[in-house]
Amino acid sequence: MRGNNLVTKANNLIETPLKLGVVEMRIVIVLISTISPHDDEFKPYRFKISEFAKMIGVKNKNIHQQIKDYTYSLMSQPFYLHDNLQVTWLASAEYFPGEGVVEVEFSPKLRPYLLQLKEKFTTYRLIDIIKLKSAYAMRIYELLKQYERIGSRTFTVQRLKELLGIEDQYPVYADFKKRVLVKAQQEINKHTDISFSFEEMKTGRKITEIKFLLSSKSADAKASVLSDPDKPAGARHHTSSRLRQQLKEEFGLQAKAIDQVLSQYDKHYIAENLDVVRADAKRGRIKDIPAYTMSALKTDYRKKRSGLEEEHIASQQAKQVESDLLESYIHELSQQVRDYITNLSAEHIQQELDGLKYSVRTLGIAIVDDEVTDPFSESGSYFIQYIQKKYFKDYTFERYCEQKADTDARLIDEE
Repeated sequence: MRGNNLVTKANNLIETPLKLGVVEMRIVIVLISTISPHDDEFKPYRFKISEFAKMIGVKNKNIHQQIKDYTYSLMSQPFYLHDNLQVTWLASAEYFPGEGVVEVEFSPKLRPYLLQLKEKFTTYRLIDIIKLKSAYAMRIYELLKQYERIGSRTFTVQRLKELLGIEDQYPVYADFKKRVLVKAQQEINKHTDISFSFEEMKTGRKITEIKFLLSSKSADAKASVLSDPDKPAGARHHTSSRLRQQLKEEFGLQAKAIDQVLSQYDKHYIAENLDVVRADAKRGRIKDIPAYTMSALKTDYRKKRSGLEEEHIASQQAKQVESDLLESYIHELSQQVRDYITNLSAEHIQQELDGLKYSVRTLGIAIVDDEVTDPFSESGSYFIQYIQKKYFKDYTFERYCEQKADTDARLIDEE
């Protein structure tokens, strides 16, 4: 186990409410960090108990019994991954006292959330979370790390409490702020590769939302591809900004060369050739990485494929592009509706609320006035749907794609 191991989790697993202590959280992320990106199935993962205990911060004399207690807890506390799936983290934990070894296996139902992830996942270094001393800080780090490139993330106070597993605790906001938010901020800003500040937003006199403002610590954020050869670049989600950063920081290209590469080649083509460069670097075949990288991209060092394989890959890439566009459209639409509602006056909200109640009068749906501006409540969800259908029905996916194509074309012309 090394601190520079990577932890990769599906975003919907990160978005799952969890009630875990700090040591249990550490056990989970250490185990995840041992998974190889090439694994198709979970394997039994073996650890020296003494090394394992040191990694997760168990220091008392009877470490064997403590580790047993923690693994038992992870097997006996199911959680919901979605409404119809209850699952535990571990399927088994077997101890070998004569060898000082523990062997653990993940629950098979976790496979889609931890193995062979191609999209909608988040990756961070083990070293950036293992030093955190509270489970709240660890969970907030994961939730914010997802939005690192966006730079901000907003939660209702209630939703954040649910995700942290403390929805029934800290009824006084000042206590929640002091014991959870500020404590997590101090730890994350000190020990991890990101830092954050936060703004409090009110509904009336009550603080109902927290907006986190994120920034990367550039010196720490340079996780080199070449220093982690087992993580295939082609398996990651690539955008132009991420590829630009990779080509500069990880493969040593200058700005002019990067501009040339990004304008000349498709991002999937670039990512797959970077995999080849990485593999050859691992074998010690490269003396000048920037020159070799440019040669790989110019010549195409990828394994030649048959026409059928190329058609299949092109089809998969087209599906991925459409999936990415749809996800961006949903996010953009949701943000526009949310901004629209936020800017409504109290009088206008009441008018829209009356309209919503009238529209569902025959459906037996109860609307709670105080919950209308909470998107995570049932009434809030109905209100959002009502506003979306009333004012944003013309903002279709097709229209979004047309606007994006026009914007992209304009940006290319400006360059």
